[in-house]
Amino acid sequence: MPVSLVIVDDFLQDPAPLREIGLKQDYPALDEPAFYPGRNSAGAQIIPGFEQVISQLAGVPLKPVQDGAAYGKFRIALDGDKGAAGVHIDNADYTAILYLTLPEHCQDGTHFFRHIPSGTDRAPQNPDELKAMGCDTVQEFWDKVMTPHTNDPTKWEKIATAPMRFNRLVLLDAKQWHDAGRSFGTDVTNGRLVYLTGFNVAI
Repeated sequence: MPVSLVIVDDFLQDPAPLREIGLKQDYPALDEPAFYPGRNSAGAQIIPGFEQVISQLAGVPLKPVQDGAAYGKFRIALDGDKGAAGVHIDNADYTAILYLTLPEHCQDGTHFFRHIPSGTDRAPQNPDELKAMGCDTVQEFWDKVMTPHTNDPTKWEKIATAPMRFNRLVLLDAKQWHDAGRSFGTDVTNGRLVYLTGFNVAI
């Protein structure tokens, strides 16, 4: 039975050490706008046993996405930060987001959308679904749908929000239409701080 969204509160027994590691990270500026709002940490932090727990939540064995991905990295997104993409999908089977913003600073959350022209809540996953969107190839899908529609609000209906809460884990099917929600805060201590991991099915 495929899992599309799992939310787990109080995920870590003690989230403070992981947040402290996130606060001390270097978040280098980029030469050009990032695909997602904010900046990733230069370093990664792997949580022992994390992969196994996420696999249990997803109901399938998973392996980390590491090539060119933000596996085990932190991301800070401050007020005014924007990415090149709005509504998007991730280059993975599953994305896990652990909110590390303190309760008094939490705002908004992760948004999920329906694509109005196609009536879908996720990107096409097979040739039949591609054809239903008027596309023959994945590249055509990106050229005709994803790229031109990502920042066009007339193409999307927001259908759900996973509200931000300190130490809340959001595990989602990465091919669902979603965005990062509001960027906020003035620095890493009060901004949108998350811990990110991407996974692919291991079978």
